[in-house]
Amino acid sequence: MSDLSSTLQSIILDLDGTLYVNEGVSHEIEQVACELVASGRGLSTAQGCRILRSTRAMLTEELGSEPALSLVCAELGIELPEFHQALQDRVRPERYLNNDTALQHLLGSLAERYRLFVYSNNNYPLVQKILALLGVEHLFSRLYTIEFCWRPKPDSEALEQVLNDIGGPPESFLFVGDRQHIDLLPPAQRGIATLLVRQVADLLQIHKLLGLLH
Repeated sequence: MSDLSSTLQSIILDLDGTLYVNEGVSHEIEQVACELVASGRGLSTAQGCRILRSTRAMLTEELGSEPALSLVCAELGIELPEFHQALQDRVRPERYLNNDTALQHLLGSLAERYRLFVYSNNNYPLVQKILALLGVEHLFSRLYTIEFCWRPKPDSEALEQVLNDIGGPPESFLFVGDRQHIDLLPPAQRGIATLLVRQVADLLQIHKLLGLLH
C-alpha cells in the first residue's frame, strides 16, 4: 500500500453512502422498494416494508453480510429495470442534496492527478442528478451504473468488465466505498487496493494514503 502513490492511475468510488450520506434520499429509495413489493402482492406499503425487511434479514443470514437492495428486490421477484425505472420516477434527491464545496475540493485535488470513476448500483439518470446537485459531475471520467451490465455489486463478472473498460494492472486502481463486502471485497480479492469510508470526511484518507496531505 505504501507504493500506491507511484502506481495509482484510477480511483473508483461508490456513490450512495460514500460521496454523500443522506437519510432522506436513502429513505425514498427504500420506500420505492417497499411500494413495489406491496403493489405486486396487493398489500399496503407498510406490509411491503415488513416483507422487504424480513427478506433482507434472511439474505443477510444466508450470505453472512447485508446484501445490496437490488439483490433483495430480485429475491422478491422485482426485475432490476422495473426497480430502477421506479427510482427514476419517484426519488427526488433535489429535496435533500446541495452544492458540496468540501467534496468539490477533495475530489478536485484528486482529479488533477488521477482519473476518477463512479461505480454504483444506482441508475445513470439518478447518479448524474446526484453528482450535479453536489457540484462534482464534471470531475469523473466515466460513470459505471447498473445499466453498464445489469449485474449489481458484488459481482465478479461486472467488476471484470469495469476493470477491463478502464484498463490497467491491479496496482493502478484504488476502490473506495462504505460497504466492505459489496464495494471492496471483490477488488481486494484481485489484489487491488481498497479504502473503507463511513462518512464523506473520511475521503481525506485517500489523500493521506497517497501522501497528498501537507
